[in-house]
Amino acid sequence: MPFTQGRGPLLCWVLMTSLVTLSIAQPSNLYTCTPNPGVKPTVASEPPFPTVPNTFSTKLEAIIADRNMTVSGEEYFDYNNNRAALFMLNGDQISKLIFDYSTEELFYVYPNNTCKTTNLTTDDNNLLFGNLENRGGMHVFTTNGALHFSKLYGQTYMGKKTIRGINCDYWRTCLTWAPLQSTFTLDYYFTDKDWLSSSNYKQVPVRAEIFGMKQQDGASPYQFHHIYDYTDFTTTLDPLTTVFETPHFVTCKNRLQLRSVPSLPKAFSYREEIISSTGTTKYADVWFDMDYKLMRLDYRPSSGAPPYYSNDPITEVHDYTIGVAYAIDRVMQNCSIIPLQNTSFDASVTNISTGATKQQFILKMKNPQDLFYLDNNYTYTGRRRARGLNCDVFIRTRDDYPLGPFKVHAVLEFYFLANDQKEQNNAGALTQTSKDVPVQLSVNIPGEMVTMTYNFFNFDPENPEITNFDISSCFSDSKKISFKMQYLVPGILDANVLSYKQIFLFQTISKVAQAAGVTPLRIAQPVMYMDSSHAYFLGTLLEKAPSISRYQKIPGKVVQAHNDAVFTGFTSAGDCADQCQTFGNWSCNSFEFCAASKTCTLSKIHTAEGTQVGSTQSCDLYDRSIGGPSFSEVPLNTAWNNLRNSVVKKQLQIQVQFDKNVKTYTADTISNNVVANPDVTKVSTTVMNNFKVMPNKFVKHFDNDILSKVSVDDCAQACVTSLTFVCNSFEYQYATSYCLLSTLHPDENPSMITTNIGVDLYIRDYSNKFVETAGTTVLSSSNTIYQEILDTNQCAKLCIDYMGFDCKSFDYCPDIGTCYLGRSHVYDVPKAQIQSNPMCNHWSRKYLDDFVQSQSNVNVKLINDRIIAGVSVFQCAKSCVEMEGGSCATFGYCSEVSECRLSTSALSNVGQTGPDAVATCNIYSRKSFPDGTTYIANPQKYYGNIAANSQKGYSKGGAAGVAIVMVLVGVILTALVLFLYVKFSNKGGDDMTIKFSRQVDDE
Repeated sequence: MPFTQGRGPLLCWVLMTSLVTLSIAQPSNLYTCTPNPGVKPTVASEPPFPTVPNTFSTKLEAIIADRNMTVSGEEYFDYNNNRAALFMLNGDQISKLIFDYSTEELFYVYPNNTCKTTNLTTDDNNLLFGNLENRGGMHVFTTNGALHFSKLYGQTYMGKKTIRGINCDYWRTCLTWAPLQSTFTLDYYFTDKDWLSSSNYKQVPVRAEIFGMKQQDGASPYQFHHIYDYTDFTTTLDPLTTVFETPHFVTCKNRLQLRSVPSLPKAFSYREEIISSTGTTKYADVWFDMDYKLMRLDYRPSSGAPPYYSNDPITEVHDYTIGVAYAIDRVMQNCSIIPLQNTSFDASVTNISTGATKQQFILKMKNPQDLFYLDNNYTYTGRRRARGLNCDVFIRTRDDYPLGPFKVHAVLEFYFLANDQKEQNNAGALTQTSKDVPVQLSVNIPGEMVTMTYNFFNFDPENPEITNFDISSCFSDSKKISFKMQYLVPGILDANVLSYKQIFLFQTISKVAQAAGVTPLRIAQPVMYMDSSHAYFLGTLLEKAPSISRYQKIPGKVVQAHNDAVFTGFTSAGDCADQCQTFGNWSCNSFEFCAASKTCTLSKIHTAEGTQVGSTQSCDLYDRSIGGPSFSEVPLNTAWNNLRNSVVKKQLQIQVQFDKNVKTYTADTISNNVVANPDVTKVSTTVMNNFKVMPNKFVKHFDNDILSKVSVDDCAQACVTSLTFVCNSFEYQYATSYCLLSTLHPDENPSMITTNIGVDLYIRDYSNKFVETAGTTVLSSSNTIYQEILDTNQCAKLCIDYMGFDCKSFDYCPDIGTCYLGRSHVYDVPKAQIQSNPMCNHWSRKYLDDFVQSQSNVNVKLINDRIIAGVSVFQCAKSCVEMEGGSCATFGYCSEVSECRLSTSALSNVGQTGPDAVATCNIYSRKSFPDGTTYIANPQKYYGNIAANSQKGYSKGGAAGVAIVMVLVGVILTALVLFLYVKFSNKGGDDMTIKFSRQVDDE
C-alpha cells in the first residue's frame, strides 16, 4: 500500500503503532472524550504506570476496523542514538519510515524502492516518535513520551484484563491529534507485573485500542476504530543492525549531502575481487599512475579471444603517453604490442564518430575518480559495515554504466573506510597507513537483474614502483641496452641520505627518461645501489614500440577529401606509420596505406571527429588512438647516445629535498659494461677522463676523420683507439651527433681556437697519465729540456711521445714555460734527488691507469708467474708496463702476501713457484698503452706506428719553441733560465749543464 506524507489511515496507524492496547469494550461514549492531563490515581493501591526501556523493537498487527483491513509492521526505537524506524507490510509490499534526528530528516521509502526526504521539523509524522528540542537540535522523545504513556496525557488505571490469553493491566487516556482534527480514547495494555514475557522485561506492551472521531479537509466528522497488537517485544538491538539505514541501492531525493566523496590520489595500487550475481568471481590486480600515464592490470581472460587466444593469466600495461598497450601472457611469456582499446576500463572514450564505423574513437586516460565511477553526484547515506569494516557509504544512479557493449541504468553504492578509521597496508614503502580507503563498490542493474560487487583489498595510495610496469619481456636482447650510471658524490652518504634511496631512484628514472628522450616505461629493471661513498643506478633502455602500434586499423576505409600529404614508394603500413609519426610539418593523426599503389597518405584529422569515411578495396585506414600532441620517441641507439651525452655534459642532475636543505647530485659516468649485455660492444663515459673540454669551441680545417650518429663518448673512444693516425683532439656537434677527429693538439697553438655555439672541443689530456707532486723537482740533472711550453698537458704529451728514451716523468715550471723530461720515476730516484721548488711541479707516470681490475679476490695458483715481492699495487703496475717489449698483458696483486705477479703468454713456461700454493689476488688487465691507445696483443705494431708518426716531426708549436732556443735568442734565454733554475734549486752554476734537443735527436 503506497503512502503519502501526513495524511490518511497510514498516519493514524503509524501514530498508534506506538500506543499500548485499549479496552475492547466499545461503548459509544469512547468515540468522544475530553482530555484530562495530569489526572492522579484514585486508588492508593493502583499500580504505577510501566516504564518502557530506552531501546526496543516490536512486531505489531494493526486492525483498521473502520476500513475492514489489517496491516502488519515492525517498530524500532533507539533513544540513546537518537533514531527510530517504522516498517509496514501490506500484502507483499513493505513501506518504511526512517527517522534521523541527527540530521533532522525523515525518509519515506516506498515499496518500489523509491525514496523521498522531508524535514523532520515540519513533517506531520514527527509526532510519532517526538520532536523534542534538545540543545538547539532535534531529538527523539523519551520512550514513554514516544508511546504517549506520559502522565502528561492523564491516563487512568482501569484494572486488569486478559488479552490474547495474557494477564494485563490497562490504562485509559483521552488524546487530541491536531493534524486530523481528531480527539480519541486510547486504552493501553501491559503484561501483569507477575507475567513472564519472552523479553524477560517487566510489563511489556501487549495491545493498544483506539476509538475516536476525525475530520479531514472540511468533510463531515466520522468515527474510527483501530486495534494494535504487539508481539516479540525485545529491549535490545543488534549493534550491527541496518534498520535505521535507508536500504541498499535506494537513493533518497533531496537528501542532505553531509560529506563529500573522498578524493583519490594520483597513483595507487590495489587488488580487486569481482563477484557477480550470475555466479562468477574474478580477481584482478591494478597499478595506476596518473603522472606517468601508466596502468597495469593483471587478470585472467574469460575466453580465448585475441590478442591472447588463451586463458592464461595476463598482464596488460597501458602507456597513455603514446597510446600503446603491452599484452603479456605470463605463462608463455608471449607479448603483443597493440593500440589501446576503447573497451579497457581505464580508458575514457570521446568523440565517437557516427558517420564512420564503431571502431573509431579518441582515448584518454581516466583520472582516479573516473576510474572508480566517482563524481559529485553521489550522496552520503551514512555508515554501514562492509567486509566487517565501518564504512562511509555514498550512492548515486547513472544511465551510462557499461555492461558489455551496452550502457545501462544502474545504482552504484560506494563504501569508503569510515573517516575515523585507518588502514594499514602491507604494500607501501612510504605510506603505511591511510584514510578514506575504497573498500567496496556495489552495482545494481535493475533492468538486467544483475548485481556486481567489487571488493578492494590492500589499497596502497602511493606511486607504484616503475618496476611494476616492466615490459622488458616484449623486447629481445638485441633491442635492449643495460647500463650502469654513477653519481658524483660530494662527501659521505650518511644514514640520513641513504634513507632517501627511493627518492634517488624515482628522480633518476624520470631524469634518465628525459635525457634519453623516451618515456619512463622504457627504463626497465631500474635499481639504485648506495653505500657511504657511492651511488649507482642500474637500468635497461628498451627499443621504442613499433609506430604502427599507436594506430587503430580500420580495414577497407579511407578519409574523404583529407589527403594532407601523399608519399609513394612505401611497401608496408609500418613504414607509413613511421612516416606519420616522424612527420615534422604538423601533427599527423591518421594515415591510409594502399598496398597496390604503394601510397602513404597522411592526414591532420582524427577519423573519430565526425569525418566522412568511404569504402575502398585497396586501402586501409589507420587512426591514432590518443588525442592531443603526439610524443615522438627516438630509437634505442639514439636514446643511448642522448643519455651518454647528457652525462658527459653534466646535465643529468637530481635534487633531493632533505629536512633542512636541498642537495644536487650529478651523474658522473655511464657505461654499458654490465653482465646483462654479453654481446654488446662495451662503452663507458670514463673514456672522457682522457680529455679536457672547451665548451662552444672548435678549430677550423683540422679534421682527419668524421663520424656521424655517435655519442660524445663514442667519439672519444674512436679518438683513443685510432690506429691510422695519432688523434689528439676532437670536436662534437650535439645537434647533429657529428664527430670530427684531428691530429692537432690545439693547446699548442691556442690562437687557432675559435667560438662556435653548440660545438665542444675535446683536447687529449695526457697529464692524467701522471701523478703530480706539487712544488717539487726530481729531474735536476735532466738534459732534455723544452722551452715555451704552454701548459702541463703539452709537457705530458712530450714525455709520452718522446722516443729518445723511455720517459717516465717530467718537471714542469709554468712561470717560465719550461718542461724537463726524465728517465726516472719518482719511485726509482734517491730521496736526496727530490728537491723543493715552488716554481715547478713534478709528474711521474700513473701506471695503474693503463689497467682495469678485471677480477677481485680470486684464488691464484702461485706458479708460472714472474714474482716481485714487497711492492705496492702501483709499483706492480709499473713493473708490468716496463716489461721488455711491452709484453706484460696482465698482473695479479696479492695484498695478503704483498706480491706482484706479472703474466704474459711468453712467460707461461717460466715455472717459477712462490712460497704459497694459492693466494687471494686481484687481477688487472692491460687496457692501454702509455698514450691511452688501446692495448693490442702485438705491442710492436703500436710502437711501430708511434715511430712512424714521430718521423713527421713534432708539432708546430714545439718545433718553433726549440728553434727559437737554438737559433734566435739562445744566449739571452739561456742566461735567464740558468739564473732562475739555479736560484730555486740551490745549486751553483758550475754544477749545471743544460742541453736543448729536438725530439728526433734526443738520446
